Amino acid sequence: MRDFMFRIVLALASILSITAIGPLAPTIVVSSSQTAGVGAYWCPMHPNIRGQKGDLCRICHMALVPAPPPDFRPYGLSIETSPRAPIVGSKTEIRLTITDPRTNATVKDFEAVHERLLHLFVVGQDLEYFAHVHPTKRPDGTFVYSHVFPVQGPYRLIADFLPSGGVPQLLQRTIVTAGYQGTLVPRALLVPDGPEKVVDDLRVRLSMPPPVGGREQLLTFEFADSKTGAPVSDLEPYLGAVGHLLYVSSDLETATHSHPVADMSAPVGPAIVFQALFPRAGTYRLWVQVQRKGRVVVAPFTVAVQSPDAIRVR
Repeated sequence: MRDFMFRIVLALASILSITAIGPLAPTIVVSSSQTAGVGAYWCPMHPNIRGQKGDLCRICHMALVPAPPPDFRPYGLSIETSPRAPIVGSKTEIRLTITDPRTNATVKDFEAVHERLLHLFVVGQDLEYFAHVHPTKRPDGTFVYSHVFPVQGPYRLIADFLPSGGVPQLLQRTIVTAGYQGTLVPRALLVPDGPEKVVDDLRVRLSMPPPVGGREQLLTFEFADSKTGAPVSDLEPYLGAVGHLLYVSSDLETATHSHPVADMSAPVGPAIVFQALFPRAGTYRLWVQVQRKGRVVVAPFTVAVQSPDAIRVR
């Protein structure tokens, strides 16, 4: 939830014409009470980017959508599964219901963000399992998806969506499979690994400065053919971007869904750049997703983030 609060801080800063923190600042905007003109539209992924209808975000190049009024209460999210306790290896129907914090009514209208109304991430409590899926919206406003859970245990479901007239939401809920008798306390034992991985004939290399909690920084992923070593230039658009990135803390308290900085990333590879903010020190699991030859490739990385105090001591 901390990444959600960070988005809200940026959004509030924009609405009040306060200079936002970080490399995105400064952005001068008009009052949110205006219904047209500069400032009436924003980027839900980068809320301090404002403009007019038809403009694109200067960071991710996503089309701006109408900016909501300054009400930042989180929306409600309830999840039902059938069967109630998912059975490993069998299909489980997941139903998500989103409610308005002001009325408790089921929300039925959503804005498409990167070609989908709702992005759902399913991650194992140990952060070894990862899936990025897209439930189908029904006329009553609920979203449904059939999923097969591979092993027993708790799973964290992370829903990323934008209600029409609202602010971006990234909400988490936990479900537990049948037969699991272990702990429900998230304690992923993550060990930082090397900067390079080979997945599905792709060699993926992560370059970044030493990560520090509370600081925005750039993460660069470079892609090469694992057999020839040649940089690739045939990455394909995936959900409106050249790549997607999810990173989650080892205690599962924070999660962030990020998209590339368009002007710093090659649209077909080999390099994709993301802007990231690790909210605090700790260990994080990252999953970068790209599409090549019609297949989505997921490369996981684990990084240790230091506190600002530890850096100053040095």
